[in-house]
Amino acid sequence: MRNLSREELLDKIEECGIQEYGLCSGSLRGRIGEAAAKMEKTGGQGAIVCALNNADLDGILLDLLKDEPEKVMNGIDIAALALGAEKKTLHIPEYAQHLADDAVLTEMLGQHQISLEVGIVDVRADAACLLLHLVTAVELAEAFAQDAAAKACYYVSVNGKKLQRVEGSARIAELADIGDAKVLRLGYAYYPAEAAQLTVAEARIENGVIAVLPSGECIVRDAQEQMTASRKQSCGKCVFCREGLLQLQFMQKEIAEGRGKMDYLDLTEEIGSAMTFSGMCTLGQTAPKLALSAVSSFREEYEGHIRKKKCSAGACFSAETYYIDPKLCTGCGDCSDVCPQDCIEGKAKYIHMIDTVDCGRCGKCLEACGDGAVVCTEGKLPKLPNRLTKVGKFRR
Repeated sequence: MRNLSREELLDKIEECGIQEYGLCSGSLRGRIGEAAAKMEKTGGQGAIVCALNNADLDGILLDLLKDEPEKVMNGIDIAALALGAEKKTLHIPEYAQHLADDAVLTEMLGQHQISLEVGIVDVRADAACLLLHLVTAVELAEAFAQDAAAKACYYVSVNGKKLQRVEGSARIAELADIGDAKVLRLGYAYYPAEAAQLTVAEARIENGVIAVLPSGECIVRDAQEQMTASRKQSCGKCVFCREGLLQLQFMQKEIAEGRGKMDYLDLTEEIGSAMTFSGMCTLGQTAPKLALSAVSSFREEYEGHIRKKKCSAGACFSAETYYIDPKLCTGCGDCSDVCPQDCIEGKAKYIHMIDTVDCGRCGKCLEACGDGAVVCTEGKLPKLPNRLTKVGKFRR
């Protein structure tokens, strides 16, 4: 390999047909050409930055680095020789900090003169570098070792199990048990269970994730957890990513906890769509696709959470309901004074009423009522006033 000239290396890469696996997809030969042009324009020495997509929260593909580190190193070396780059860096996310303490990996990095950095890739600082995905590095090493055309493959893990290499033509239904599936999280998007007939390539599973959510799990709750994890991963330097993820996570949380508004669905689509083309890196560009696909494909479930305070999975809401006993209410107003949702209607000397749709079941009204008129129950509600009625005048 080292006996080949740069042009011979580039011809070999083109001949093998290697495609970049990360967000900056396309011919690896073309990507190297673009990086070389930037080098020439800026007069820089060039650099290779090998990493996962910043949006990869599960780190499933890091198993390649753990299981086949030599291939990763060789792939980085080949890319550096083809680019004529002197600097080589391997990035690992903060949640994989333990890999930085691995003695074998550290020694191997030293032998290949590759520096190690912990944290997400700063695409602004590395704008003139060649960003090389971990999987691309492995495929590059294999293509040169086997002296054969690269075969387009994907690496996937079903529900967090062992990473496996599959062809792009493999169907999701062939890889995962979808018997009780309600939702599929494939790559960076949610799909209904029928999408199990998609191939891995069609689903664009670029982060290795195939997650099957059964009927007992809630799409809104899962989307909230994904947005929360994305916020933790974000470096916070880009406004669209920082503020966008904050808003998306907040709206998912409010909907899951029964405080959502119908406006949140349109806002999710507006903010998420803007992020996909305004984000600087894969985190800002792909993380919102989870929220966008959830709202788009499962809108009925979202509306159930918002309008009816009903979670079809039974995961978000308590069966408890709060009401005010009209026989005990004195119309003092203490309950409405403490209600954070402003969902208790009433005035002095009139029986107060709780809007059960907007009620967040926080229990503050229960604590504030000195007359014991506020009741929390899991049973059927008694007959209650449907309009303001003076204390003592209600008849069941």
